[in-house]
Amino acid sequence: MKKIATFLLVLIMLVLALATASAKETSPRILVAYLSRAGENYHVGETREGSVSSAYAGYIEKGNTAIMAAVIAETTGADLFEIKTVTPYPDEYASMLRVAQEEIDSNARPELTETVESMDEYNVIFIGYPIWHAKMPQAIYSFIENYDLSGKTVIPFNTHEGSGQSGTQQAIENALPDSTVLQGLAILGKTAQEDQENTQAMIDEWLEELGMKKVNSTEDAQVLATYGAIQQAMIDKDIETLDRLYLDGTTFTHMSGKTQTKAEFFGEIADGTLNYFAYDIQHPQITVSGNEATLSASVALTAKVYGASGTWTLPVNAHFSKIEGQWYAHN
Repeated sequence: MKKIATFLLVLIMLVLALATASAKETSPRILVAYLSRAGENYHVGETREGSVSSAYAGYIEKGNTAIMAAVIAETTGADLFEIKTVTPYPDEYASMLRVAQEEIDSNARPELTETVESMDEYNVIFIGYPIWHAKMPQAIYSFIENYDLSGKTVIPFNTHEGSGQSGTQQAIENALPDSTVLQGLAILGKTAQEDQENTQAMIDEWLEELGMKKVNSTEDAQVLATYGAIQQAMIDKDIETLDRLYLDGTTFTHMSGKTQTKAEFFGEIADGTLNYFAYDIQHPQITVSGNEATLSASVALTAKVYGASGTWTLPVNAHFSKIEGQWYAHN
C-alpha cells in the first residue's frame, strides 16, 4: 500500500512539473461545426413582398447560427465546418418548416454534401444549429452519426426565438453517450443577427466558464512555449535544458511532504527511473501579472514511473517568472 501511495504521489508531483509542446499543441484542437440558413428567417431581416411568410419572417444574407459559429471559432481559435444537406432546405421560411416537420416525423437522416476529413485530429467539437419545431434539425443527427465521437468533448450551441435549447442538450447527450457533452449556449436569432456586441459578450462569458478561450497575447504564448520546451526536454531526457528552464532553488514536493532537489529529480529522469512519452493538455488558462505568470490546466500523462505504465489525468498548476525577457519555471 505504501508503494502504491508513493507512486501516485510521484505522478502528481510530475504533472505539476511538466508542460506542452507549443502554444498550438497545448490548446485542444477545436472544430466548430454548424448548420445554418440564410434566406427567410423568423423575426429578423427585411420582409419580401409576396412571401407567404412575410407576416413573421424576413430575408437575411447570413444565417443566425452561422454568425454565432463564426464568433465561437474566432474566440477559441477553432476551425469552421458548415453542415450542408444535399437537398437544400427551402429559402422560403414556411416551406422550410414543412420540410423540417416531415423529416422529424419520419426520423430522417438527410444526406450531407461533405464530411470532415480529419475528425480524429479534433479533441473538442462545437455543434451548432437553429431550433425548428422545438427540435434541432434532423441533419444534425446525420452529422454526429457519421463519426466516432467517443472520448471527445462535444459542446452544443443554437439560435432560437424564445425556446432556448428546447431539450436539444439532452438529445445530444443521449445521442453521444460515450462523449463528454458540456453545457451549451442558446442565443436569440435576432440578437445574433442584430446585436454583435451582446452576442460576443454572452459567448465570451460562456467560453470563459468552459475554459475554452484561446491564448490571445504574446506573453501567454511565451509562457506556453517555455512550458512546451520543458515537456520536450522531459521526453528527450535533456537534463541541460531542464536545468536551464527551472530556476535554481526549485524543489519538487510529494504530497507526503517528501521533497527532491533539481539534481535528485532530474537524476531519476536521466537514469530511466522516470520516463515520459506523451502529454495531452486540456483547457490551459494563463494569468500574467508583470513578470509573474501561472498556468493551470488538466493533463493526461502517459508515462512509465518506478516500473508502472499508464495514462493518468491530473490537474496542473505551474508558476513562471520572467527574467531578462525569458520565462523560467519554479515552485
